Amino acid sequence: MAEEATLKWSELKKLFQEADQKELINLLHDLYKHSADNRRYVTARYAKVEGGSEILEAYRKKVINVYYPPRGAASRPRYSVAKKAVNDYSEASGDIKGTMNLALTLVENVLKYRREFSGIDEKSYVGGSEMMEKVCELIRTEEGQKLYPDFRERLQKIYQDSKNGPYGIATIEYCISDLEYDFFEGELQDN
Repeated sequence: MAEEATLKWSELKKLFQEADQKELINLLHDLYKHSADNRRYVTARYAKVEGGSEILEAYRKKVINVYYPPRGAASRPRYSVAKKAVNDYSEASGDIKGTMNLALTLVENVLKYRREFSGIDEKSYVGGSEMMEKVCELIRTEEGQKLYPDFRERLQKIYQDSKNGPYGIATIEYCISDLEYDFFEGELQDN
């Protein structure tokens, strides 16, 4: 396989520094028109207040569509696509609450798919646990601690779904029970 011809970032950076503003704006415009992923990324980066919920919803749909595209459940879900959507949103927006929302959406869909179809690909299984760990890390930040009450009910449902599923995902259960202990020094509610 032939290697892709690309410039190193240091070379590009030097060229960008020498370019005029109009040339850079035209480049960004071309990239923006080039793909829906680029449009979502740029919008997430710059739509801090207005349109913020719309862009979050676009990323949320992308995550859900990996497991449940508009025409029904996917025969082979691609966890890497869902993970990329979460990471792109996080990187572009810096919105911790939206990132936690998307990460939990991914975990919920992994569990739902596993429950409905009695199995899931290994990457999704491991990835769901990794994404739950990411949520737990975010919740432990100063900003995340303030947001924990907003997500507590969803976390408890995820805990129950992972616990009662055909094959419990121990990492998900552990992360959530650890959070409950840290924040409330108590037990999870059994529903």
